[in-house]
Amino acid sequence: MRLSLLTLSVALFACGPTPVVPDAGSPLGCRDTAKTPANLIENGAFECDTSPPEWSAVYGTFETVSTGRSGRAGQITVNPAGGRFAYSKDFAVDAGNKTFCFSAYLKGTAPFMRMRVLRVMSGSVQEVAFSEQVFSDFRKIPTLKVTNDNAPKLQLVFEAQTNRSDGMNAMPGQTLLIDDVDVWESAANCSETR
Repeated sequence: MRLSLLTLSVALFACGPTPVVPDAGSPLGCRDTAKTPANLIENGAFECDTSPPEWSAVYGTFETVSTGRSGRAGQITVNPAGGRFAYSKDFAVDAGNKTFCFSAYLKGTAPFMRMRVLRVMSGSVQEVAFSEQVFSDFRKIPTLKVTNDNAPKLQLVFEAQTNRSDGMNAMPGQTLLIDDVDVWESAANCSETR
């Protein structure tokens, strides 16, 4: 009987729809260490706390919501000042040039988002950023590759864009949801399977 149930389960799984990949943090706690190289973000899937201390609003209202890819997600609601939230912990990096890779899933009602990585050096900050259109379903954004250029710290920021030259700006009340944030140090130019 056990063999038949196992065979039936395998047959149903093989013929059924592709299952949803779970949030990066849901089965493994606040830090997904199962990946190689390990994810450097704590609570990148927003599963560990409803007001995660690792994430903070710069503009707008930040909260976790139950409408993530397969659990919770971080959501910023735009206010008149904008909508921006940041990973509040710096990535402390050793001296030397290293390559870091940044990826996430996003959806929302804001038309465009920007992911920014700030290289924090003594007396200056350099930014590496890109913009991406936002859709009503979760989509993985392209991986952003950043070389730290001997910067002692890196910071990660997500924002709903409010200053686009084409007028496709986020308006108060619109949202940006981020889930399964994945950051890793790469020895292979960000080509690792994640």
